[in-house]
Parts: sequence; C-alpha cells; structure tokens
Amino acid sequence: MRHLILAAALLFPAAAPAQSLPCAARERVLAFVIDQRGEVRLATGEAAQGASIELFASESGTWTLLLNLPDGRSCLLANGEGFRATEGLQPARGNPA
Repeated sequence: MRHLILAAALLFPAAAPAQSLPCAARERVLAFVIDQRGEVRLATGEAAQGASIELFASESGTWTLLLNLPDGRSCLLANGEGFRATEGLQPARGNPA
C-alpha cells in the first residue's frame, strides 16, 4: 500500500491541497492504472457536466475508480485492494456479495 501512495504522489505532483483530487492527463493516469497496477476496465458511467467514471480492477484484487473530466484529465477518486466481482447487478441493501 505504501508503494501505491508513493506512486500516486509521483504521478500527480500538482495535487497540492488535500481537498483537491489528484488529477493528470488521461494517458498518464492510464499508464499508472493499466501498466503499473495491471488493471483492466470493468465498468463506466456518465457523470454530471460531461464527466464520466471508470472502474478498473486486476486479478490480484487491486481496484481503482477514476473520474474523467471533459478537459482530458483523469482524477483518482479511490483505490484499494480486495476487489471481488459480483454476478450481475446486486441489491444495495442486505449482506454485501
């Protein structure tokens, strides 16, 4: 996990305030997610004001959630470990799958 934090700091040097998201050119972010973390895109969604989201995950269980902005930048919303895919859409209530 420490390596991920260091890699994110190197990848997103312009993300100064803690309140702002770490953002960079989309190709640079994808190089980190795909080439360094070995993740593939599993899902996409449209967001407000021309933005979109993407969920990436790897067979080892790492995952990354990106926000893509209309200006060509992608921002790291969240990432972690222990990703497990569910079969189809699951209800939000009750026991998590």
